[in-house]
Amino acid sequence: MKPRNPFISSNRRTHPLLDVEGKMPINVLHLEDNELDALIFLRASERCSRKLNVTTVPTLAQFREHLAEHQTHLICADHVLPDGFASEAIVWVNEEHPEVPFIVITGAGEEDVAAEYLRAGAADYLSKRRLDIFPLALENVIDRYRNRALRELAEQEALRINEELLALIRHVEEERDEEKRSLSRDIHDQLGQELTALKLGLFWIQGKLKAVDATSTIQEINDKIDDLVQLNTGTIQSVRNLAHSLRPVVLDQVGLSAGLESLVRDFNSRGQCFCGLHCQEIPTLSEGMRTDIFRIVQETLTNISRHAEASLAYVRLNAIDNALLLEIGDNGIGMQLDNDINKPMQSLGMVGMRERARNHQGEITIESELNKGTSISIFFPEVTPS
Repeated sequence: MKPRNPFISSNRRTHPLLDVEGKMPINVLHLEDNELDALIFLRASERCSRKLNVTTVPTLAQFREHLAEHQTHLICADHVLPDGFASEAIVWVNEEHPEVPFIVITGAGEEDVAAEYLRAGAADYLSKRRLDIFPLALENVIDRYRNRALRELAEQEALRINEELLALIRHVEEERDEEKRSLSRDIHDQLGQELTALKLGLFWIQGKLKAVDATSTIQEINDKIDDLVQLNTGTIQSVRNLAHSLRPVVLDQVGLSAGLESLVRDFNSRGQCFCGLHCQEIPTLSEGMRTDIFRIVQETLTNISRHAEASLAYVRLNAIDNALLLEIGDNGIGMQLDNDINKPMQSLGMVGMRERARNHQGEITIESELNKGTSISIFFPEVTPS
């Protein structure tokens, strides 16, 4: 099965045609049966600014064999060959190695076939009488290859982002509905019952005050008032918990450092795993950035608690000049990372964290090995003050 995008399927960091500095050698497969023409081509290749490793084969059969067994970055082929024509080679290359540019080299009187090769997918053509311009033709082919690769990459990245955003939107809507259901349950089951109990208690006191007799002592009334005070205290705490779930007010009251401390304290109180926190003195941040960093840490600690099976975790937030570095990790079971950029990230929680980081030009890096834990680092290159 051929890759959907041959440019993106190649390793962009190790592909010589995408090497902007031109330091990586380019493997050239030269299909030519004439020894003198092959030597002339070799001399022309030596005048290029890039290092070329040229391998010459005289027949189509040897050409296919070499291409199947060796990594090739560029093909240059003579039109007429002992066992056929280069047109057969380009058809096969288009099917098996569409990512490899194909340059046709024509002899005297063969220039009219160049148009057919270009229509068949050739990157360029040269006359054997003009091999002196091969270095320039090579740079043109490389420029077109790089532009096409970048365009394909941008299109694929846009598609991936759209897929992730659509999935994230659905996820956010589902979470919002669940939050509404949870809030409705908490209000009905907890606040509603506590307020009803408070109301009944007040009615009881009212009745007792209307008819104070030997059976109704002041001590009974005071005891009931104490019960109602305790109930009211619990109701206030319930309201605070609901408000905190909707918006971490601690960020507005005492700042991000204290907010992270509250997250880590709540995490450690569950007893499943111990998390350490190191938070340098950080500059004053915008409200949006405080909230996004808080939510990223909250989401990550939730994932560690649910899935990591870890005994230790850490959260670090360090200021570096005018930048911030957020690091979160654990010693848990780790996870299998999918480095195929054609696939959207599977975890919608990860997608959400990456989008929050992107809101502030943050760059997120995830490293994980099975049974060796997971580490997440997010670098915010420029802090936006409040």
